[in-house]
Amino acid sequence: MDFYVFLLRLYPRGFRERFGAGMRRAFAQDLAAATARGPFSRATFLAASAIHAVWFGTLERLPRGPVMRSFFQFDLRAASRSLRATPIVTAVALVSLALGIGANTALFSILNSLVLKPLPVRAPEELVRIDDGSWTNPIWEGIRNQAPTFTAGAFAWSATSFNLAKEGEVDRVDGAYASGDVFQTLGVTAAIGRLFTSADDTRAFGPDGPVAVLSYRLWQQRFGGDPSVIGRSLLIERHPFTVVGVMPSSFEGVDIGRVSDVIIPVSTDAWINGKDTALDSRTSWWLEIWMRLPSGKTIDEVTLALNAARPGIRDATLPKEWPAKFQDRYLKDPFKLVPSATGDSALRPRYAQPLTVILFVVGAVLVIACANIANLLLARATARRHEMSVRLALGASRARLARQLLAESLILATAGGLMGLAVAQFASRLLVGQLATSVSTVTLDLSPDWRMLAFTAAVSFGTAILFGLAPALGVSRVAPNEALREQSRSVTGDRRFGVRSALVIAQVALSLSLVVAAGLFMRSFVSLTTQPLGFDPSNLLVTTVDMRQSAATPAERRALYERIRDAVASVPGIRHSAISQITPVGGSSWNGQGKVEGGLEVSGKAAEYWVNPVSPGWFETYGMRLLAGRDVAATDTETAEQVVVVNETFAKRFIGGGNPIGRVMIADADFPEARRVRIVGLVSDAVYRNSRAGIYATAYFPFLQGGGVSSSFRISSNIATDRPSARRALASALTQVDGRLSYSFRDLSDQVRASMAQERLVAMLSGFFGALALLLAGIGLYGVTSYAVNQRRTEIAVRIALGATATSVVRMVLGRTGWLVATGVIIGAGLSYWAAKFVGALLFGLTPRDPMTLAMALVALASIGVLAAWLPARRAARMDPSSALRD
Repeated sequence: MDFYVFLLRLYPRGFRERFGAGMRRAFAQDLAAATARGPFSRATFLAASAIHAVWFGTLERLPRGPVMRSFFQFDLRAASRSLRATPIVTAVALVSLALGIGANTALFSILNSLVLKPLPVRAPEELVRIDDGSWTNPIWEGIRNQAPTFTAGAFAWSATSFNLAKEGEVDRVDGAYASGDVFQTLGVTAAIGRLFTSADDTRAFGPDGPVAVLSYRLWQQRFGGDPSVIGRSLLIERHPFTVVGVMPSSFEGVDIGRVSDVIIPVSTDAWINGKDTALDSRTSWWLEIWMRLPSGKTIDEVTLALNAARPGIRDATLPKEWPAKFQDRYLKDPFKLVPSATGDSALRPRYAQPLTVILFVVGAVLVIACANIANLLLARATARRHEMSVRLALGASRARLARQLLAESLILATAGGLMGLAVAQFASRLLVGQLATSVSTVTLDLSPDWRMLAFTAAVSFGTAILFGLAPALGVSRVAPNEALREQSRSVTGDRRFGVRSALVIAQVALSLSLVVAAGLFMRSFVSLTTQPLGFDPSNLLVTTVDMRQSAATPAERRALYERIRDAVASVPGIRHSAISQITPVGGSSWNGQGKVEGGLEVSGKAAEYWVNPVSPGWFETYGMRLLAGRDVAATDTETAEQVVVVNETFAKRFIGGGNPIGRVMIADADFPEARRVRIVGLVSDAVYRNSRAGIYATAYFPFLQGGGVSSSFRISSNIATDRPSARRALASALTQVDGRLSYSFRDLSDQVRASMAQERLVAMLSGFFGALALLLAGIGLYGVTSYAVNQRRTEIAVRIALGATATSVVRMVLGRTGWLVATGVIIGAGLSYWAAKFVGALLFGLTPRDPMTLAMALVALASIGVLAAWLPARRAARMDPSSALRD
């Protein structure tokens, strides 16, 4: 309904007051009927409603003067009849516009949802959050106690996922921890039931005990929209929670691109995780802190007040175990507030720039399409020169004729824009599907809003100007007497340079730029996918195990870990298996700073290394080569000598290469708990975080020498059977060890592909639109060459009659096309050189001005140009001069 309420604003206020309520009721009924028939009927109905509102709303608003009355009563009707008289030209123009405008609108709608659209809460422009990521719960509690003095509300938020059980069925769902004032601060009300408050956010719980709030989506999908869900008990991480409310359908959390299906109070972390709770930890950084600006206060004023309270908050939450220099930095670091009306999103830093680049690419494709349409309309206008001359001779003004041609362009652009909206509805959802990966889903609100409609209207109007101006201006050059004397075989418009030539040159220049960009992105993606990982992910299945729900105490976890390790090792179909804290390309990381005794002097970033505690057999499981020394062993426990295995990059950075075996490493050199560790092994390099980041200096510590077994870890299995069977067998083995273990499976090959999702999306879209640009440029060249051949038909016939060979005719035609292509290539090469600086950050393994890519683009464009011109040239060379001269 919000969409139609916006459309009603196109009508004058008086009209809305008289008829608006009835129109809204009728729209709601018709929309419900269309929705019941399916998504295509819904999209068609919305497009038709938009057309109706734009047309009749504009008519109601326009003055009733003679010019406007003439425009709507005569010019638009005449333009409509004229377009129907040339259905092929009209159809080609409409399809080109619908696809071009639709692609632009689809990309803009994603950017709008990801970057521009505000959260559906009360006064979103007042929302801010503390920058620099996440914060500890003690810091949040310190700020919460001070917040009433300088904010209009504050809340903490932490996105996570939960194991949700209902009637024996267990699912992993996205959710969040949130403090009790979250809904009151945001101004969100419940769809049914109530939303939890600060009274529920205590370790002793509120009057209803541990409570949870569900998303509208989960309520519909899993509970069928049953209102009796209120008061029902759900098992979240094997703990019973009472459902007290359902959020409205418009609100799905503050994380854009992600639906928080279950939200529970922050304080329940102590109940779920027991001794592993992060509530009292001063070094567990897991909460975002949001605030609402008081009325009349600026973000700078609130930042100043927040930092006035900072010394007391920092002193009370200082991590005592940190080195003095880190403590000093902690105490001095100021709080910084950033505007957060549009929420927060992990997708923005990853996709905002690539999608913006692709939006410019698609915009350029639309310009090329407009140039083609302009050439079509110019050819059509030329064919109507006799008609225009007759109308001028009978007294019609040039302005009236130009107005009719502009009316044709306006009709095409409006129809193309409205069709583009329908295309965008499907294309945007298709593109969002490409943003998602097998390991993460993406949910964006793509419903039309005023930004999307304004963008579509602006693009449509811009295209009308682009392809409609040239034919309209051409009317001013029509000389009635000359045009009436012209014969069909006359050579008209045979100029070396004209509007059509300029349009083709522009097409070639833009096409070359787009093909170069597509080549860069595609070659970059190929370079990334062929980058050696240092291991083969194809048969690796990763199981994430969480022991927090088990009955084992932290002291008993080692025994449980050993039972898990032995149980997994005995599963049939598993070649090798091992346990680690970190999985390569898994999204998590752990680093430290250190040095090697007698090695190179390093400091700062150069002293940084990356950590992965692993169990025996981990290198064998991943297929990594042991180059010197030994693997970690089962005897490498807490009481044994502290040892480490390092990779080649570590050896090069810290000792300058060579054999590091026997050297002593000072791990975590800047911390009081710095320890001396002996290097006992050297292994081959492997990717740690992702292929783009390259190879890090990595230290592999024995899993049992990391200060105790952590509550969660990863089991990597090199499987010799199919994945479903391996998952079932592993699940059975883990359940037999302890039925309260939580676990999830992930194919490492899927994780590797997911890490390249950005590059894959850019390469795919740029490749598609680059190919489309080539096709459009070829069509443009073919059209202008065919037109030139047709206009010079008499001249060519005379040449052939006088003895010109077919080769010379082909050479003459190709020469003209070659001149156009060469001019466009020169301009396009300069444009590509200038634009290269904007895409460098998106490339991998090559420079933005890579000569090989430019050469490949030139060959592709030249081939298309030759093919496009050769077909009309061959037709000209085979012309029968006697027939041509008789015509």
